[in-house]
Amino acid sequence: MLYLISDIHGDVMSFRKMLKKISFDPAVDHMIVMGDIFDWNDEGISLLEFMSDYLVDGSMQLIKGNHELFAQMYIEGSMSERQWIIFGGGGTVRAIKRLNVDGQMKLHGYLAHLPHYTEIKSPKYGDCVVTHSGIHCGSYIRNADRTINITESIMNAARRDEYRFLISPDIHNVPFSDKKAFDRYVFCGHVTTNRLNEDHSYNVYKTPYYMDLDCGNGERYRGGKLACYCVEEDRVVYI
Repeated sequence: MLYLISDIHGDVMSFRKMLKKISFDPAVDHMIVMGDIFDWNDEGISLLEFMSDYLVDGSMQLIKGNHELFAQMYIEGSMSERQWIIFGGGGTVRAIKRLNVDGQMKLHGYLAHLPHYTEIKSPKYGDCVVTHSGIHCGSYIRNADRTINITESIMNAARRDEYRFLISPDIHNVPFSDKKAFDRYVFCGHVTTNRLNEDHSYNVYKTPYYMDLDCGNGERYRGGKLACYCVEEDRVVYI
């Protein structure tokens, strides 16, 4: 089975529970983690360490989110400790400080080379793109038929301004005509779904053009939860 999960935010316990609940088997299953494994909890680095064997054997893939970028920027000196703490990075800062210089440089190199998207096929949605924030409306690349080329647009946005792309909520705010022009379905996270659902619930937000899987695990104290989507079965599991 192919599973999608996003915005775990350092919650190792809930992630372990999710793997158990879906009976994740690295020999036959694959999971795409759609960014933001760090921050708002203290165990982001521990979560990455827990995932490491799965990442090495290829049963999991990590997509770059804005909080991975924040960690990268902090290590290279382009984001201050104070600013990152405001963005929820206090626990991750402390964990990174416990690493030696070689450990920090190794982490930086890994984060810097994370992909911004991957492509999958869905029985329900056809050709799809899995990414973190979605799209940036100022970076569209259009096909000859005027549809929006999602993969080219993502690469263009990340190349022009990676920070701006990864914090962008544009996919939720662009006109209907833009969404209708997407040349493939998009799976994203980044914006908590209680801000999107009419009932303000922390359930997966589905549209005919994209799906948001950030169900607020970074704010469980408000009722948020961790969501995992099974692509083949079009089924959502919550913890």
